[in-house]
Amino acid sequence: MNLPKIPLGVDVMDRDHYALEQMFARTPHVADDDLPAHLDAILAEIAAHFLREEAAMEAEGVPILHCHRGQHAALLEEAERLRKEFGRVDAAARRHAIGFRLARLVSDHVASVDAISSRFFFDKADVSVDPVGCCG
Repeated sequence: MNLPKIPLGVDVMDRDHYALEQMFARTPHVADDDLPAHLDAILAEIAAHFLREEAAMEAEGVPILHCHRGQHAALLEEAERLRKEFGRVDAAARRHAIGFRLARLVSDHVASVDAISSRFFFDKADVSVDPVGCCG
């Protein structure tokens, strides 16, 4: 398996994060007219990834899953705002929105929320508490 820029050691996360990175990396090479479809494909993959990730976390009993789902919902809301902007901006701005803004949202999510959540796949210590206070 190819590893993403931030490997977490959880197969579903690492595999999906790598696939998303590859999609973002193609952004500079997508024809201007194809950018809306490219964005739609990335957003569909993000949504599908979130479902797979949440299912894995639920199966593993990750105690902060409710917080993680909230972060997924927030990221998808921001992505939808970005999609709405597409009709009002030129190709260069669209490319920036995908290749920088959305890619950064996903990368920041991986580096923070996913990194914290991934620890619960390996550390079965005291999972009765919310160690990072993500909800509170």
